[in-house]
Amino acid sequence: MRAPTNPASAGGVGNTDTALQQAHEAIRARDDFIAIAAHELRSPMNALALQVAAVERMAQRGSDAQLVSEIQRIGRTLDRYVRRATVLLDVTRLNTEHVQLAAMPVRVRDVVDSVIEAHADEAAFHGATLSAEVEGDPVGRWDPHMVEEILANLVGNAIKYGHGAPVAVRARAMPPDHVAFEVKDDGPGIDEVQRRRIFEKFERVVSSSVYRSGFGLGLWIVGRMVLAHAGAIEVGPGPSGGTVFTVTLPLDPVRSGDGEQECP
Repeated sequence: MRAPTNPASAGGVGNTDTALQQAHEAIRARDDFIAIAAHELRSPMNALALQVAAVERMAQRGSDAQLVSEIQRIGRTLDRYVRRATVLLDVTRLNTEHVQLAAMPVRVRDVVDSVIEAHADEAAFHGATLSAEVEGDPVGRWDPHMVEEILANLVGNAIKYGHGAPVAVRARAMPPDHVAFEVKDDGPGIDEVQRRRIFEKFERVVSSSVYRSGFGLGLWIVGRMVLAHAGAIEVGPGPSGGTVFTVTLPLDPVRSGDGEQECP
């Protein structure tokens, strides 16, 4: 006599496989949409950047130093928006198992100076002072966009969530073959529970903050970029309160000359 079949158990495996397939398809559709949206955002902004550059050249011919300075400021702001669109492309890129690094020599001081300049207006808006210190003159072989995005994200968060507290950036060589980037703020800090979760996708730095914009991808992206460079990132309380993020990168993370790192 044949034992009765339990419809729920009989269909359980098939239902699970179908659900997994649908989930994978949804993820692919999301990534495709993000890539298309990022491309559509970047194209007009790149065209606008060319127009701003043309106006800047006209202003330079007129010898109006103040006008040239303001146009250059507009150009830097526009560049930051282009970078934000690039971050959307990074989400798709970093979701892959292997991340290809466009590695080239990167001077640490140049990265720090660029990030500080880009965030000067934002710091002033929030009433925060922004300082930087670079010890020595280390040069790493990294993906320049990724390294700048790592530091920019940490500095931007420190300004946004520091409630006007000072933000200090420090970079130093760590012999024999590493560099450490440190971003410290004297704000209210992040409790231990939140510190354990903030590098997960869709987690905000401070979930209870009044600053609710964004999708909580920033620190996930930072973590993936750090892993792609075979580095490490730590977060903890500062010696006098606030929060300290420390990113440690090897000077040459590219293995076997292929420029590819695995992101688990």
